[in-house]
Amino acid sequence: MSLSCLDIRGPGGVPSWGIGSQDQVHSTGEEMVFREDLFADKVVFITGGGTGIGRALALDFAALGAHVVVAARRAEKLEETVKLVEDQGGSGSFYTLDIRNADRIEEVVGEVFDEHDRLDVLINNAGANFMSPALAMSPNGWRTIIDINLNGTFLVSRAVGQQWMARNFAGRIINMSATNAYNGSPFLAHSGASKAGINSLTETLAVEWGGTGITVNAILPGPVRTEGSDERLWTDEDTVKKMASRIPLGRFARPEDISPLVQFLASDAGAFITGALIAVDGGDRLRTPNF
Repeated sequence: MSLSCLDIRGPGGVPSWGIGSQDQVHSTGEEMVFREDLFADKVVFITGGGTGIGRALALDFAALGAHVVVAARRAEKLEETVKLVEDQGGSGSFYTLDIRNADRIEEVVGEVFDEHDRLDVLINNAGANFMSPALAMSPNGWRTIIDINLNGTFLVSRAVGQQWMARNFAGRIINMSATNAYNGSPFLAHSGASKAGINSLTETLAVEWGGTGITVNAILPGPVRTEGSDERLWTDEDTVKKMASRIPLGRFARPEDISPLVQFLASDAGAFITGALIAVDGGDRLRTPNF
């Protein structure tokens, strides 16, 4: 496998590693690393695609030639994402989906295959979170986060995996986890437990399905700033500044920090990577209280 997924030509055609096409930009307006037709004729299915990281992924995959299918509970947000994709010249569609509903998942995944006769990449991005001390957390609050984050990731992966195996197709699954699976994360017991479960699920499916050629990997962002996370988690700016000052690279992650790694794992360059848990956190997981 060559590195043809990268456009390495700088000014005058001189190789320049990491410099993308001058015409392709991230949803934020920054240049993209990968060549513009990398995912031409591919279908990419993104849960939680109406906002935040999911929307950024949809815009970036569409800019690289994929047809993106976004799914989430709120139709208006999905419509906005698809319109943004189409406004930039891309191709997209959406389905309303609660990933806790196994029957609806089977229905949606079946319709995607019926319409496109393929699905190349599954990105399990949908998730939920809120802050609460463990003792104050209701049983329903605990179950809701586990059900969406962990059970939903399994149910969607299972539905897509069944379709792939029936077709003898080796697709790519990229799960969105988090670094709080690795260490104690006060006020996020439910989230940390769900993400630890996603990590184990990722490794297990990578082994169990490896013989089919399906790859399963997880990306573990550290603290990320999106519109949704600012509303639910990062509500105190002084706390945010203090947390950012302890991250070795000095800031929270942004969706555009995460998108290129997802694209790499979905491309031919990531064909021999499976069961990997990759942190994208600016070194946050390495910090110690004394440094």
